[in-house]
Amino acid sequence: MLITRRTFTGGALSAALGSQLAGPALAQDPKLPSALTAIRAYGQAHLDHFRLPGLTLGVTTPAGFSTVMNFGYANADARTPITPDTLFQIGSISKLTTAALLHQFAAEGKLRLTDRLSDLLPAIPFPAGNTIQVQHLLDHVGGIAGDAPAFPVGGLWTAYPPGAHWHYSNTGYEILGKLVEHIAQEPLDRVVEKRVFMPLGMTHTRGAIIGADRMRYAQGYEAADQLPFALGLPLLPAAWVDVTFGAGEVASTADDMTRLLRSLSNAAQGRGGMGLSPEGGRAFATHAVPSDSRAMSYGNGLMHVGGHDRSYLHHTGGMVSFSSSFHVDVASGVGAFASSTLSAFAEYRPRLLTQFAVDALTDGSAGRPLPSPPPLNTSLTNSAAYVGRYIGPAGTIEVRPGNPLTLLANGQSAPLLQWDDDVFHTTHPAFRNFSIMFDRKGNSVTAAS
Repeated sequence: MLITRRTFTGGALSAALGSQLAGPALAQDPKLPSALTAIRAYGQAHLDHFRLPGLTLGVTTPAGFSTVMNFGYANADARTPITPDTLFQIGSISKLTTAALLHQFAAEGKLRLTDRLSDLLPAIPFPAGNTIQVQHLLDHVGGIAGDAPAFPVGGLWTAYPPGAHWHYSNTGYEILGKLVEHIAQEPLDRVVEKRVFMPLGMTHTRGAIIGADRMRYAQGYEAADQLPFALGLPLLPAAWVDVTFGAGEVASTADDMTRLLRSLSNAAQGRGGMGLSPEGGRAFATHAVPSDSRAMSYGNGLMHVGGHDRSYLHHTGGMVSFSSSFHVDVASGVGAFASSTLSAFAEYRPRLLTQFAVDALTDGSAGRPLPSPPPLNTSLTNSAAYVGRYIGPAGTIEVRPGNPLTLLANGQSAPLLQWDDDVFHTTHPAFRNFSIMFDRKGNSVTAAS
């Protein structure tokens, strides 16, 4: 997203407000309550462990069962409850709806997915002689920069020929949103509302994040400073940012999102969905190309991932003040969506929660034992390698064993939280301003910077 970091919120919040359950569906299937109890407990664990101000979760099955569970508050400072009308920004999950619109237009003969974008949108300053097609941008293989302006001075540039490599590009989906507007001759928000949300009964969902609707939203939160994020830091309310382009412009509720996930599940299983025919829907939901990770392929605004002997359609979304995720089990059709009011800059996404919710609901409805929820405390592999004393011109620090590791300096101690491989953050006042990176020679840790 082309968004900037703002200052952010205060305090960790806990109490769950409970859930709104679809009683008749529960009465019809005695196997679901235990799964829902486990899902609710894991949602509460996320709220407590990550100190989320608020969290909403929706789960659904192809048979039409759905329920929403809310935790924390829509506004933590005012202790305002999350209601069925409370909007959450879904971030890059919006790419799914932009992609669906273009597939609808292709099915109607208004474009071909193999059309060159320079021909369709001559006003966009693509590099001369480029051969970037619509499908290239839908799959993030167009060679476009990740977060460049769509109309930069001097024109757009590409890093490689289209199709040669995969690189996630918000700019690519911003251009695709402009293509939707060009074909429909209407603003993107009106097109997606008419063609996707209204047919699915998503009456609360909005296709643009604008200040006029601000009072309908949960309040998002950021860290109280712009230093490296670590759990336990104070939070402050995040600033508002309007978003209207096709990379992340949608706001919704958990209940409405279950309707979208059921439609996506129907498309993947060949029953027609996302405004497409059975054949078109299946092609939309199954197409994917390799990404930069062996664990994921990508196509049409969808991540294709595996785990626990299952295949999922998945995506996450991160905004200035919201973090979201969904999973759909391709075989069972069970789906889950979650969104929290913690900034994307905290590097948190509720992906563990949505995957567990799908797995628990799938297994529970089939009468199988429920899976164990994944641990939220990441265990360091070979944590002993970091333990020891580090001596330099500024003095001495010590890393002591534990989960998490403890950093000791000048008689003060604080947890040392892993952020990425050998990079750690801490709330220790002497090191709060920095990330700490451990250096290696071979497999041995030899220094810290």
